[in-house]
Amino acid sequence: MVFRTAALLLAISCTPKDGDSITTDDPETDPTTDPSVTNTEAPSPLCLQKSADIVANTGNTILVEPGAFGQVTVNGNPDTLRGVVSNASPGDTILLADGTYTFEEAGGNDYTGLYFATENLTMRGESGDPAAVILDSNYADHGSESGVITVAASGIVLADFTVQRSIFHLIHYWSDGDASTVHNVHLVDGGQQFLKASGTDIDDVEISCSQFTMTEAGQDNVWGYGDQDGSTRCYTGGIDTHDSRDWWVHDTSFEGIYCNAGGVQRPAHGKYASLRNSQTYTGGLAEHAIHMWDSPPGHGHVLERNRIINCGRGIGLGMATDVYDTIIRNNTVFSEHAGSEEHDVGINVERGHDSQISNNTVFFSSPDAYSNAIEYRWGESSGLELHNNLCNQAIAARNGATATTSNNIDDAQADWFADVDAGDLHLASCDIAEVAGAGAELADVTDDMDLEPRTDSNDIGADQCL
Repeated sequence: MVFRTAALLLAISCTPKDGDSITTDDPETDPTTDPSVTNTEAPSPLCLQKSADIVANTGNTILVEPGAFGQVTVNGNPDTLRGVVSNASPGDTILLADGTYTFEEAGGNDYTGLYFATENLTMRGESGDPAAVILDSNYADHGSESGVITVAASGIVLADFTVQRSIFHLIHYWSDGDASTVHNVHLVDGGQQFLKASGTDIDDVEISCSQFTMTEAGQDNVWGYGDQDGSTRCYTGGIDTHDSRDWWVHDTSFEGIYCNAGGVQRPAHGKYASLRNSQTYTGGLAEHAIHMWDSPPGHGHVLERNRIINCGRGIGLGMATDVYDTIIRNNTVFSEHAGSEEHDVGINVERGHDSQISNNTVFFSSPDAYSNAIEYRWGESSGLELHNNLCNQAIAARNGATATTSNNIDDAQADWFADVDAGDLHLASCDIAEVAGAGAELADVTDDMDLEPRTDSNDIGADQCL
């Protein structure tokens, strides 16, 4: 698989205008081994402002530098990064100097990951460059069946660093992780879901201007369950929330998050090999790049301006439980893969209520792609609206679902887009008659995937061509 770094970066450090290009030092760089890819385009104003707000809210500062394996230094004294986090006071900022931070294996019932249990802490990279500050789990067992970073307090801000190579989650939200932020963070190669919320009522979380990337090396370390017959359950994914409300996921990219069958038996890790009876996995359908399982009435999510490239599934809303009042708008979903047990739908809503799926672009380039770009399912769904979506596969109702639909296109052509091969679904031209100004005006969709205003017209899809 080729990882198209240029396309991956479109949504993070910058939001290019139609026809702009991205340049990198090496477009084939593996972010696990060399996360030094840089973007030469101007940063998104929204992302810049968010970064400035985080820096301005510094409070007391604890400067941390990498030390010996598993250790850091603070004012020349050795410590662990877990110790620094645990001993910080509310309002403190833990400032990470450039370098690679490592973690000891856990012993007994220990937990050697970072546990945020004090409110209103910020941990960010000093330089503002996430590629320069690496938190590397190296697939070690940190104990407690949790991630490299566990958030169990409100008001936590994580920014400007990379966290990578975990056998579990990279960031794990427990109860009380409300009003927290993940900004300009690169999450690379999670064994399970990269960012998981599995506590109770984890509300008002913002995920912004970040990258979620699975590399080829990462696919060999994904957690899977099931028989070794190709029907394995693949247990990786991007963002996965349960019992959460009012999340805002925006301006973030997701690339390559799927389980690769390939006839390869991939291993369990550490002591968990015995817990899984030494099972390996051979593929299976991953969780979505973004999956919000549920939300109560009046407390939905906003998922907007995200770019999803070559993931097993794109955006999922609901599933076994009901989800309410969610907006999915101005996202792009691209896949070059054929439909299979590993590659499925672009956007799906199951048991959704009073939710809007508008001005998204979904394009599958394989001639054998999965048949549906967008699905909405189950008769108990209600109040769904689908408007102005631009796709080249069907927008389909399943299992008795109904919705109000208008101005959707399901036969988009590859030459309508700037660079399909790179997953860049900006419009190639402002003169595509089927798209230009052909969308319904929507009160909740006033700008596009680049925050450009839709003015007095509304192009169909995520990009407003100006």
